Amino acid sequence: MNRETASPTTEQNALTLASDSTVGRSNERESPPVVTALLARIDPTWKFVLWLLVTARVVFGMSSIFLAHLGKPQRPIGVWANLVLPGNESWVQALSMWQRWDSLWYQHIAEQGYSRGNGTTAFYPLFPLLARVVSIPLAGNIVVAELVISSIAFAFAMWLLYQVARMDVGRAAGYMTVILVAAFPTGFFLLAPYSESVFLALTLASLWFARRGQPWLAGVTGFAAALTRAQGVLLILPLVFEYVRQRRERGERPGWDMLATLLPSVGWISFAVYVRTLPAPQSGSLSGEGFWFYTVVTPWQALSSSWHYITQTGDVPEMLNLACLLGFALLAVAVSRRLPFVYTLYVWPLLALLFTRHMAFSPLMSVSRLVLVLFPCFILAASWLVRRPWLALGTLIVSVFLQMTLFTYFVYWWFIA
Repeated sequence: MNRETASPTTEQNALTLASDSTVGRSNERESPPVVTALLARIDPTWKFVLWLLVTARVVFGMSSIFLAHLGKPQRPIGVWANLVLPGNESWVQALSMWQRWDSLWYQHIAEQGYSRGNGTTAFYPLFPLLARVVSIPLAGNIVVAELVISSIAFAFAMWLLYQVARMDVGRAAGYMTVILVAAFPTGFFLLAPYSESVFLALTLASLWFARRGQPWLAGVTGFAAALTRAQGVLLILPLVFEYVRQRRERGERPGWDMLATLLPSVGWISFAVYVRTLPAPQSGSLSGEGFWFYTVVTPWQALSSSWHYITQTGDVPEMLNLACLLGFALLAVAVSRRLPFVYTLYVWPLLALLFTRHMAFSPLMSVSRLVLVLFPCFILAASWLVRRPWLALGTLIVSVFLQMTLFTYFVYWWFIA
């Protein structure tokens, strides 16, 4: 279903130039010629992505301040809760509202580093490392640094998402894909001090470079993705497949540059080796995933446990987790039939991990957040919704309503995902 390549058509160029010239004429009296010329040169996709980023930041920032005045969030007594910024100033409230759950773990790692036995080794190092580096020109403020990184990664992820989607489903569906991801009920995690946006941006970059026949760039970004999350090591499968496929199409044998496709495993192994160099934990303590009581189960056990937990507790986040797992599995089936096979090799291994895990807090804990990186499923959904405008509008309205509801719960320290 390759309707377009990476290059825009002549007609699209003409429309873009006409639109830019119209904007330039309307703003000619208001903006200096240099500013007008610079604005005219910006890629329209970047304009859209930056508008989306600024709008989201303003909406969530204003909402967090309003929620703080509506009712003071009760800080739970838990690990690293003392890291939450104190104070009633608006700017403090706008920052501290993002300091929830995993963001506190990343903040602690950025400030204090790793230790075996306290659960920190379950979090991969690239995001806290970037936060530590970016905080240097920010007077050491880790929280601001994390939000800056998430914002930049969000912008690049959305731009790359459009580029990748446009290759297979066209411009309109490409923009719809971006909107679906940003408006997804747990989409606000892409702007939170979590690793979501960094991992999504690196994964998209890796597969985009792979499809463009640039194996070393694909491997390096895959290496970085594996240092962001353990799941990044699974990029080996689509990278190897795409490399071999392109070589066969050109009638060539694999060369030494095939080693680039193995770089994600190097990232994963590097962190595993680093963890081994840390001092051994005290007797009786846990490390890594064991701290979180992560167990491997069969898919039917995971689904059965989730359903039983829902009927026993009526837990809404777990309902969303189960709905997301089943819904994205259905979308993944359609991805396998309608999109390039390289995406099948990306989606199904990640889904297999979600179908075979059981967590102590709730059986399918965080699934609704973890599916955010399954971008081929969003591409497939966008290609279907873009031909049904009223259904697309209704979907987005419901999705945004759920997102704002979940964000409210997130601010008040409910564990959402």
